[in-house]
Amino acid sequence: MRASVRRPGAQPVCGEARLSDPKEGMPRLIQAGMGVQISCARLANATARLGALGVVSGTGLRHIVIEQVRAGDEVAIKLAGTFPIRRYVEELLSYARGGPRHAEPPPMDHPDPERGAFPRRLAVIAAYVEVLRARAGHRGKVGVNVMWKCALTVLPTIYGAMLGGVDALLCGAGVPMELPDIVCSLETGRRIEYEALTGTGTHVLLEAPGDEGASLPAGYRRPALIPILSNFAFPKRIADIWRRDINGAGPDAFVLENHRAGGHNAPPRDKAAFGERDEIETYADRVIALGIPVYVAGAFLRGGTREDMERWTARGAHGMQVGSRFALCLESGMREDLKARVIADNAGLETRVLTDNVLSPTGYPFKVVPLSGTLSDSEVYSARKRICNRGYLVSSKWEVLPDGTRRERYICPAMPEAQYVRLGGDPAESADRVCLCNALLATAGFAADGEPALVTLGESGVAADRLWTAREIVEDILGTDYVAARERELALP
Repeated sequence: MRASVRRPGAQPVCGEARLSDPKEGMPRLIQAGMGVQISCARLANATARLGALGVVSGTGLRHIVIEQVRAGDEVAIKLAGTFPIRRYVEELLSYARGGPRHAEPPPMDHPDPERGAFPRRLAVIAAYVEVLRARAGHRGKVGVNVMWKCALTVLPTIYGAMLGGVDALLCGAGVPMELPDIVCSLETGRRIEYEALTGTGTHVLLEAPGDEGASLPAGYRRPALIPILSNFAFPKRIADIWRRDINGAGPDAFVLENHRAGGHNAPPRDKAAFGERDEIETYADRVIALGIPVYVAGAFLRGGTREDMERWTARGAHGMQVGSRFALCLESGMREDLKARVIADNAGLETRVLTDNVLSPTGYPFKVVPLSGTLSDSEVYSARKRICNRGYLVSSKWEVLPDGTRRERYICPAMPEAQYVRLGGDPAESADRVCLCNALLATAGFAADGEPALVTLGESGVAADRLWTAREIVEDILGTDYVAARERELALP
């Protein structure tokens, strides 16, 4: 149930989309927003300046940018200083060397509105810093991937990205039904609160739009709204509902992600195992027929090459989203040792990509690359002491008190089992879960207290048998002449 976001009968006033018309330069290639800092600003910057839509991952940015500031990253500190609200700047820079919070861990979200405001503010400015970093030095298009199941950071990530001038919001791992409502509310400066974002069970709110008069950047136009989905039913539903509710405007594009893609996958139709009905071939044509530009992902016979692009555009798709090739490229944020191991295994035809239906606390299937010494190793998993100290994937648990009021707590099946059960969780739901927050931070080199990593790739990731650069991948897909021309057009004077 949504709480007082829009006056009954009122229609939000939204800005003009940047990417809504393919004739206005909608990129044919999306470099996917992957993991935690795998799709970092460095990677998105490298691809955007060459004519792709360069996408940063919005997951865990509060932690990432705090650690960058703590380590003395001059670019992060400088960009943070341009944020329009001084309080946010001072709070983030309090983690810098000599600051009062330098030795403190990044804060977790909290259900109490007062205590939860501080981590939300940090999440806002972190997204702002990451987007500005990706946009620096060129005029290409930059997007942010917002993981819907990380519900508590959805609103602040979108807000910070919009303040940073992001060109596109790509939302997956859930059904982003509220996305246009969120964007329009931020544009018009209204408080936002949802009893639960669709499919998450998590209560979210954001006070930031009215906080000290923060305004969107000069020349602001609404970012493109691009849901990432894996069937026909949800694109059709989103197109119909958005057009009805926002003056006839639907999504700017869809990314159709096959179940062979990396990270989280949509659950299989039969709730047990992926089959023919889950293949993108069975529903892509129907989504393309909706008349909304479609990018295809996770469905490449050759790992995401020019031949794959030609095959899908001939079928009516606008373009492709490519992830795994970029995850293993020079500019990605994956730890260099992990990257080198996977590439070496690929060259020896030894890499396996497995689907684990239990691992993720979201309940969604998750792709895993088995590597010794990581959490895919049963001995490493058994030796790890469970802890919940990041909290990006928690959901709300409500308790009715004797006086009839409700108290909200946060719960996650990957937290220590005793804690999970004490908070009202079913112990059966806790078995074999992995703390993806800590694991994926570790994969990007942000491990805390020796936390082990976990590598995820799509099935096409096994084709990367050497270390490519982002430029080489973009040129391989779009062609060297096209990329050279786009690079010239997108260069700053």
